[in-house]
Amino acid sequence: MKQYILAFLMFFILNACGQDKNEVRLILDKIIAHAEEASLYRGNVNWDTLKPKIYKLAKNAQTVEELSPALKYLLKSLGDEHGRVFHSNQIIANFYSGELKNHQKSFEPEIYNKIQMGQTYEFHSELLDNGIGYIRIVGLPMGDNEKMASEIQSQVCELVDKGTRNWIVDLRYNGGGNMHPMAEGLALIIGNGMLGGSEGLTDDENSVWKIENNHFYYDDFSIELQDDCAIKNNPKVAILTSVYTASSGEAIAVIFKGKDRTKFFGQKTLGMITVTDWEVISDSTAMTISVSYYKDRKGNIYDKFVDVDEEIPFVKEPLGENDNCIHAAIDWINEEEKLDRTLHSRQ
Repeated sequence: MKQYILAFLMFFILNACGQDKNEVRLILDKIIAHAEEASLYRGNVNWDTLKPKIYKLAKNAQTVEELSPALKYLLKSLGDEHGRVFHSNQIIANFYSGELKNHQKSFEPEIYNKIQMGQTYEFHSELLDNGIGYIRIVGLPMGDNEKMASEIQSQVCELVDKGTRNWIVDLRYNGGGNMHPMAEGLALIIGNGMLGGSEGLTDDENSVWKIENNHFYYDDFSIELQDDCAIKNNPKVAILTSVYTASSGEAIAVIFKGKDRTKFFGQKTLGMITVTDWEVISDSTAMTISVSYYKDRKGNIYDKFVDVDEEIPFVKEPLGENDNCIHAAIDWINEEEKLDRTLHSRQ
């Protein structure tokens, strides 16, 4: 498996230790060198002029933490909103432009923080009327991939046993994290075949996503759960997204793009649509930087956000009376069911 990990909140156990100025400079050198070699945006800057500016900002730094202004300038110059530098288990540099893009105007930091904390909005599934299975996929941390994927798949299979014929996959409250258990847990709904992947500046920076024998593969890596059920071929699937759908949550949305009998409802996603790597710089310092864009099964590249077919405002209470996104998804599925029955009766 390539050493590319979809961007997510990672907990890196680091050993804090004192460093002299030479060690601090060496760490800065390594960070710059990795960015120059691996960044998806490395061709957008003039490194001969950028590096002296970074070193000037770092000239008085006595600790790695004091490199923060220089490292933020590096990420800002690259325009990498998904990049991070970590030291002693803390983020010491990231880039945020400060201005919301047009599709982010409704973004509320308080809601995003709740989604990132993973407490207000939890994984949930239930059977709705007319054989529609609802499953809410939230962000997942690093950890026991098999256990997390199994928890999702078991709920999918429970809904199948209850009579689910079609699906609503709710990604509106998914702020990112660990893509692998999300995709493996949903593999039975997604279906077998090529799903896309990512595209970087060179072939080595590309990745391939596919489902084979009901298992999700990221290049050669797969969790490979034992299948507990079977889903009828080609169900109708409504995908719900919001401006808070980010990072690997967006990757899951891209996996469904181009799938037959699938429609997207809600809002354009946040726009953290890059694969990031994970580079260990020292015992107490690491970085993650964008290396490729998401790509769907039809070869479309996502370099801004994941769009929807029907735009509907975000709601703070999913499945409530005012959840028009759910209502629209249900109406679409039911209309498609009626159309299927009509066509079948004419045959």
